[in-house]
Amino acid sequence: MSTTQRPSSGKNKPATRVSNQQPPRERVRTGQVVRRRATVRRIDPWSVLKLSVIFYFCFLLVVMLGLSVFWSVILRIGVIDTLTSFLDELQLTLVINGGNIARAAFLLGLLNVVLWTGINVFLAFLYNLVADLLGGLRIELASEE
Repeated sequence: MSTTQRPSSGKNKPATRVSNQQPPRERVRTGQVVRRRATVRRIDPWSVLKLSVIFYFCFLLVVMLGLSVFWSVILRIGVIDTLTSFLDELQLTLVINGGNIARAAFLLGLLNVVLWTGINVFLAFLYNLVADLLGGLRIELASEE
């Protein structure tokens, strides 16, 4: 602490002054954008595998649900019966089994799940190789405080 003398009064009292005050903190104003930079240097292939399997399997379930609704609508309006009766008039025999069609669509969907998951994991390995050479992907994140 430093002391100073006041000459105005007849008394010799030392006046104290605090000199070690910190400057007031600057507050972040509302609505100010904070920007941060990040670099993606590596993607974990195991995480890509897990996320891809979950994503593509959920996509398969959504497609199967959509096909079931479509098949039930087609049956209700009688398109299958009309088609088979028309082909019977032409002396052609057609047997349509919805269960076999659903099984084939599900197996084709499972094949797609495996195929696209493998492609995603391969791309993750490829990204890791390229990122080792070039340094990765730089992104800038902005958030409003």
